[in-house]
Amino acid sequence: MYGLRILKTVSQLTVTVRKGFAMWYSSYFGAASLFTNRVFVAFIIWALFAYSSFVIPFIHLPEIVKQYNLSSQNNIFPLTSIIAIVHIFGKVILGIISDLPCISTWNVFLMANFTLVTCILTLPLMQTYVSLAVVCALIGFSSGYFSLMPVVTEDLVGTKHLANAYGIIICANGISALFGPPFAGWIYDITHKYDFSFYISGLLYMVGIIFLLIQPCIQKKQSREKSTEEAQV
Repeated sequence: MYGLRILKTVSQLTVTVRKGFAMWYSSYFGAASLFTNRVFVAFIIWALFAYSSFVIPFIHLPEIVKQYNLSSQNNIFPLTSIIAIVHIFGKVILGIISDLPCISTWNVFLMANFTLVTCILTLPLMQTYVSLAVVCALIGFSSGYFSLMPVVTEDLVGTKHLANAYGIIICANGISALFGPPFAGWIYDITHKYDFSFYISGLLYMVGIIFLLIQPCIQKKQSREKSTEEAQV
């Protein structure tokens, strides 16, 4: 009897695990998969390019400071600290702005991305501590768009799929952050200049932003296709 109870329990657990795995597999790779949503796929591609560029200033900014002999000023108030401190305020302020009834969250998100990539591309051109501090403050503020990502994701996939979708986006950001610094180091090993790490990473970020810009076109196309399918049915 005791053995039969064990077998019954194991059987029930097996069925539960199979059902759970089937639900997980269908939600990610089945017909109802988020990956069949082309707008969301474009957002994932943006995420793969975005975060690598954001982490590079933290990696190579100290070397830029040494290159321009600004170490004494940077030791008093590190530029990376400026990015981190302003980043906190950026999250709050961008969140407040996007909540205004006359402001589109998507437009705030896009403008923050444009500001961030512009700052990353221009940072190596700044040769004084004050100019570097201003650019770093803009990097910190514009990167506050991270607080808007759940809202933007929800707008793309709906509340029902938000948890899975946001998890995928965070995973894409993690992959981007993992490969970004080694890629920047590889660029330095080839060019022996830290500037090129910022330029190339900024250009890759621009590629990601292009995928953000084409999202409305993809969304319109998907809506037309859906309407055509419904009309045929």
